[in-house]
Amino acid sequence: MSETHADFLRKAIEKSKESFNAGNFPAGGIVVLDGKQVSSAVSSPYPGLFHADSKAVSQAFEEHGVLKDAVLYVGLEPCLMCQGVAYWAGVREIYYAASKSDVSSKYYETAQDTTSFLSNFNEPLRMHHVAELQQEALDVIHDWEKLKH
Repeated sequence: MSETHADFLRKAIEKSKESFNAGNFPAGGIVVLDGKQVSSAVSSPYPGLFHADSKAVSQAFEEHGVLKDAVLYVGLEPCLMCQGVAYWAGVREIYYAASKSDVSSKYYETAQDTTSFLSNFNEPLRMHHVAELQQEALDVIHDWEKLKH
């Protein structure tokens, strides 16, 4: 039985919990290629330059080359930097649980909706919000915020 998008997204949320438990920003990411997880990462301490999604993509790229047909799964909607890293590595599909509009705007480069940027890429970068896992992802972020504030 093959894993579903929700299964992989739950694994990314588990990486978010792992990041939280390590004292880092509660974000986690995994990259799936040909139906198999090929990399995973947690975030750097907050504020930090290296986000979990970018780290997972970079690791997969180093090991597999251009990530054509790869999918990125992250608990929290990626920032523009992480979308750019994914795009340049060949990823064209991203699944996420929590929307940036549901967390503090200080975690992003802007509070504005940036989806219009995606429509201007040479190839589409498809973003999929999996709303049924949103609360699970937000719970990790809210627990981290309680400790940090």
